[in-house]
Amino acid sequence: MEKEYPMVRVTWRDAQDGETGWQPIDNILNHDIAICQEVGWMVYFDAKKVIIMRSRVVEDTLREGGAHIAIPRDWLQRIEVLEPTSVWEFDEY
Repeated sequence: MEKEYPMVRVTWRDAQDGETGWQPIDNILNHDIAICQEVGWMVYFDAKKVIIMRSRVVEDTLREGGAHIAIPRDWLQRIEVLEPTSVWEFDEY
């Protein structure tokens, strides 16, 4: 890839569906939002959204990625930049 993107862990608040069927009102009133996390490359960030890409092709000739998610900026709680602390290398078969 021509541009290097930071590897991040994003924490955000998200909607959480309740159980189906009849529920006591107290259960409904106590229902909470979900706290979610995503790890990947932060390929876009502005005042409206952040886009995280989970997979990418590392060949210089290909600029492709996959499994991406756009998260509204208003939902964000935290973005942590992840730095490698060790590298595990494996022999080719």
